[in-house]
Amino acid sequence: MQQVARNGARRQPHARRVGIAIATVALCGAPSWAQQLTLEVKDYATFPITGSATKSSNNVAGLLARINFLRDEPGGGKRFFVNDMNGPLYILDKQTKKITTYLNFNGRDGQGGLFHKFRFENGQGNGFVNFLFDPDYAHNGKFYTMHLEDPSLPGSIMPDNTNFPGLKLEGYKTTPGIVTPPAHRCEEVIIEWTDTNPSNSTFEGTAREVMRLELNTYSHVLGEMTFNPAARPGDPDWRVMYVGCGDSAAGEQKDPTWRLNPQRLDVLIGKIWRIIPDPKEHADTSTLSDNGQYRIPNDNPFVKVDGARKEIWAYGLRNPTRLTWYVDPADRTKVTLLAHVVGLHTWETVDIIHKGANYGYSLREGNELLKADNNTAPLPADDRIPMQISDTKTNGMVTPTYPVIQYGHVAGGGDAMSGGYVYQGKALPVLRGKYLLSDITTGHVWYTDFKDMLAADDGDPKTMASLHVVNILWAKPDGGQETYGSMAPVTTAAYHTRGGKGETLPGQARVSGGRSDIHFLTDDSGELYIMSKSDGVIRAVVGATLK
Repeated sequence: MQQVARNGARRQPHARRVGIAIATVALCGAPSWAQQLTLEVKDYATFPITGSATKSSNNVAGLLARINFLRDEPGGGKRFFVNDMNGPLYILDKQTKKITTYLNFNGRDGQGGLFHKFRFENGQGNGFVNFLFDPDYAHNGKFYTMHLEDPSLPGSIMPDNTNFPGLKLEGYKTTPGIVTPPAHRCEEVIIEWTDTNPSNSTFEGTAREVMRLELNTYSHVLGEMTFNPAARPGDPDWRVMYVGCGDSAAGEQKDPTWRLNPQRLDVLIGKIWRIIPDPKEHADTSTLSDNGQYRIPNDNPFVKVDGARKEIWAYGLRNPTRLTWYVDPADRTKVTLLAHVVGLHTWETVDIIHKGANYGYSLREGNELLKADNNTAPLPADDRIPMQISDTKTNGMVTPTYPVIQYGHVAGGGDAMSGGYVYQGKALPVLRGKYLLSDITTGHVWYTDFKDMLAADDGDPKTMASLHVVNILWAKPDGGQETYGSMAPVTTAAYHTRGGKGETLPGQARVSGGRSDIHFLTDDSGELYIMSKSDGVIRAVVGATLK
């Protein structure tokens, strides 16, 4: 994959912003020279309640439906696929909005799903985390999933196909857990599924366990996987998967044995990986993994570093919860990979990902020093950190790579970076060249110009792209319209309409007091949607005005 050059973008006159100014933008709204963007959203689909409407706890039980990703059926199909972290993988008919359960991962306590050790009830990222279609799905029927398991729970780690007889388990075998020191409490599993009848509404075919990763805690799990959308058959990046793995909350621990894990190149947490999930692909230019179930490209940056995990593409990240791409429409070889990273106590960040780069955590948060007590301070004059191979071994010094966007844990900011996209659709031309992002808990939405993000990727930690507040015009189901400064009033209204009993939205959040739990999503044509776990609704972005 060709990376955008770090210094190749010309700096825009207003691109330089000192980090603390981003919090000011969030507090005070857009600067006087910025245009006001309003997005019109309309309810698109409402999903079955899998949480508890009567609970208003600070964890996930009260979220009505923990919908997490929406994927277009490959090949221009008439269906979306949507996962609920509580277990189901749904098919959503685009025309009728009919919802069908394709698979169910929750095999706990008589739920009838596939996995008896399935863990979903605590931790914002726990459960059936993600799924992704293979780029060649139209021909091979393959897709990939991530889910969490608790080894202490009773039952087998083999899938149970009692209620999904279309799943053939002959030849299925589990893999040994990839060790994460010093101890682990759960495991996350990546599975490759091969559907022999993709047009059907329930799964028929086989499955293969690609890997099993030990995690220190239930937090900041393996959450994202993506393929380079510009890659074509014959390209080096064709069917090569990029994986975002959180640090399992190790980087905030006071014990240095845990705290170093995001920096250590001999462990996989707190990293972005680059792997080939199908061991039959790129066999001449890659190495088979230790478990024999995937391959590692020979041009990964740490392949020749003694003691390092060869899967690692970039490191020093707390929780890269979403990875998204921008493909230059004039030249598909110019692609940019963006990581949306949930912060600790101070900063939420967006990083442009470069091969082999170190993003600083747990020695940096945002563009500041992160001290051992988890408070931040100005960067030191000598802004270098060790290349940490293991808990005791280092290999020289490196300068961290810093974010191109950050906002603070302050009123008008938020608790947790959600994700964002450079708009690449056709329906809303006013959004072209704009990058839109949101905060999970507060429901705030912002935009910036993508060119400013490229300009901010200049090696100077003070340079940030400016954020501008986005208003939300909700086309309500009753035919009325309301304009708000965030998505929170929209999700709150729908939460109560659907029977939610909490006075505030459920879920843990310090700034907002409850979680809208929103994420931007796109379909294959680049059009935008916003989904929310608090109310279990997906909304389409159907209009945009900029004035």
